[in-house]
Amino acid sequence: METRLDDLFLRFQTKGFIPIEIPRLIQDAYNILNHHSDFTVADINKALADLGWGTEIMDTVTYELINSLVQNS
Repeated sequence: METRLDDLFLRFQTKGFIPIEIPRLIQDAYNILNHHSDFTVADINKALADLGWGTEIMDTVTYELINSLVQNS
């Protein structure tokens, strides 16, 4: 699990998020998927945008990383 979190951290960092923002962003994305397991990448991007994170944050690889965290919790 730690490796997946490290990978997520790096993916969000390369998208321009600063280290202090990333844990909250990961938590928000995790919560979205945990409550709506049938969401697509587009659905999660919309939900994150509604929370003020901006647009097009989630991509397929990032989605799979977060979804694997949800599946293993």
